[in-house]
Amino acid sequence: MRKNDFLYLKTEKMINNGFCLARYNGKIVLVNKCLPEEEVLAKIVKVRRDYIEAEAIEIIESSKYRIEPKCKYFGLCGGCKLQDILYEKQLEIKKEFVNDDFIRIGKIQDVEIPLPIPSKHDYFYRNKMEYSFGKRWLFTNSEYNEQEKKFALGLHIPGQFEKVIHLDKCYLQSEFSNNIRNYIGDYLFERGVKIHSLKEREGLLKALVVRESYHTQEKMINLITTKYDENLMVNLANKIKAKFPEVTTFVNSISDSKISSTISNESIVVFGKGYIIEKLFGYEFEIYPNTFFQTNTPQAENLFSLIRNDLSKDTAKNSSSNRILIDLYSGVGVLCIILSEFFDKVLCFEEVEQSIISAKRNAQRNNVKNIKFIKQNLLDGFELDESFFNKEKVIIIDPPRAGLSKNVIQQIKTLKPVKIYYISCNPATQARDIAYLIEHYKISAVQPVDMFPQTYHIENFIILEKK
Repeated sequence: MRKNDFLYLKTEKMINNGFCLARYNGKIVLVNKCLPEEEVLAKIVKVRRDYIEAEAIEIIESSKYRIEPKCKYFGLCGGCKLQDILYEKQLEIKKEFVNDDFIRIGKIQDVEIPLPIPSKHDYFYRNKMEYSFGKRWLFTNSEYNEQEKKFALGLHIPGQFEKVIHLDKCYLQSEFSNNIRNYIGDYLFERGVKIHSLKEREGLLKALVVRESYHTQEKMINLITTKYDENLMVNLANKIKAKFPEVTTFVNSISDSKISSTISNESIVVFGKGYIIEKLFGYEFEIYPNTFFQTNTPQAENLFSLIRNDLSKDTAKNSSSNRILIDLYSGVGVLCIILSEFFDKVLCFEEVEQSIISAKRNAQRNNVKNIKFIKQNLLDGFELDESFFNKEKVIIIDPPRAGLSKNVIQQIKTLKPVKIYYISCNPATQARDIAYLIEHYKISAVQPVDMFPQTYHIENFIILEKK
């Protein structure tokens, strides 16, 4: 078998990254652009030692779970990879993702994985979207003039980082987000404002971020540019106020023209207070342009309720006077603040200085006084003051996709917490980390939470209890 050969295949289950598993003459084939339980004609893309990568070019017999995708850009942009499959089946697939990671990576086989908690909204659920400016992706049979070819505001095509799909509608964020993105895009295009080119290190426009609060309905527009153009920003702000009075703040973040990313080193508040407020469990949180916050607010509440409910049962049995919470990767303090009522003391470890400043503001806003924020690069591990050694310790972990460093794992083993709550957006690294802890801990609960409908991403929550 060689590259560009054709194979007739019957797909089995879907695995991570949206590929379907098939077999040909005893060899594993990973097939893209198809669904489980389909007969396909596939073209070989790569031949590797242990498996073959292929792409379905014809669906001979469709899966019973296949549906018509809503979005006309489906299959082009990197967003909704599962939009052509029934939502109920998406949940089953994601359950299997977690189960496979536990067995294959964590070598954990005696844990029952439940179906993910379904999202209240399977479309229009994101409270934040970042749209890129770039050269326009040219659709077949579409006619664009020379100026239109140079300007697009939307989402990148995977592997085509220079070109952007110019969206008119995205099904991940709200109708408001679609409307204001289109309006701002048209406004800037009509005025001939140039997009940023890394190669030429010129051009103003990098990205547009739209953020919305679910419970307070506050809305933030953040235009990311390479410099501050006061006349442009003031004029645009006046147009936004008149057309979209629901916008509560407009921010212009400045990002270096020498880098391709949209990381900003300065944010200028054009109008409003420069942040929006979100409410969770009676607490208020300030969300700034660079603040990390779970993108699906109702699902974040479902996830955090799992921890609060478990702690409520513990508190009913034991006094909180000798218990401390250690929150690793605490961000702007959302979790440690809403859990603070169950503990005598809360210690929050976070690397980013700006996040710590925001977390302190959030604690003050909510009158939470039993909390301390500590700046720490967790790749190096963390240390605890000796005065806390004799207290009953609970640890909560919500790391980036790379999971925990060996230093953090070793420190957890040394501290011997009675319970660990582990939240992860990458069950593969979560399973790897748990394999290092399972000698001393038992898994008392597992619950996937579908934060990201229409995509193959899944959030997974685990409770580990000391043996």
